[in-house]
Amino acid sequence: MKEIRNSNQLIDRKNWLGAAFLDLVNEIVLRFKFRRIEVYGRENIPTADPFILVSNHSSRFDGLMVLRALRRKANYMVSPAELVGYQGVTLPWVGAFPANPKADLIGFAQSGFRKGDGLVVFPEGTVYYDGILHPFKLGAARIAMAAERDGIPVKVIPASIMYEWEAPAVARIIFGESVDLTAYSAHYEKEPLVALRNLSNSLYREVAELRSEISGRPSVAYTDNGKLCRSWAQEFEQAVEQMQEEVQEQKLDQEFDRVA
Repeated sequence: MKEIRNSNQLIDRKNWLGAAFLDLVNEIVLRFKFRRIEVYGRENIPTADPFILVSNHSSRFDGLMVLRALRRKANYMVSPAELVGYQGVTLPWVGAFPANPKADLIGFAQSGFRKGDGLVVFPEGTVYYDGILHPFKLGAARIAMAAERDGIPVKVIPASIMYEWEAPAVARIIFGESVDLTAYSAHYEKEPLVALRNLSNSLYREVAELRSEISGRPSVAYTDNGKLCRSWAQEFEQAVEQMQEEVQEQKLDQEFDRVA
């Protein structure tokens, strides 16, 4: 019988036996390639609650590094081009699914959240080998805001991965503290696109700063008088409050002029 497939339908194909096999293969590959594998900030990963992990994407080893360091079940949003041939059969065993814009990505992500699974997103959209952190697409922010809107408590964790390729080769991954979504969700209903862009920019800054931490080099993407801008969520909230105060002052001035 010929199998009929709906390319737009996303199915959770995680398989414990297949995952155990790939975990073993993953460990062999990483140990063969790198002399040292360093993991920082694992305590920032929830032990049982759902989460969204947002990371840079500078190597084909990134997914393997995250898989090894997380030690938790998660779904991995990847380019459809990476799920062809042998990879298309095996990677779904550990939760890989295609970032198909025609599919219900938010619904699929939320189905995993309700089971306590995490979601791993590389918001640059593809692998960049030039050493530059490229602009983030809005997918991760959109999924996070939809979860907040629907009452699903999801932590958004920034992460960064870097490699030293010269011998002895070293791979490092660092997990940061979760980003507070309160300031963004408060304005999401009124100005969704603005909130999504600001959240995506905040995640970009967090990943850039984490990258600076594990590389020992400053981030040239976002700096303020030589200092890294860390608390972007707080800055965004303060900016909104300041704008509201200015609007209120203008209304008071107009009321005073009218009465006078």
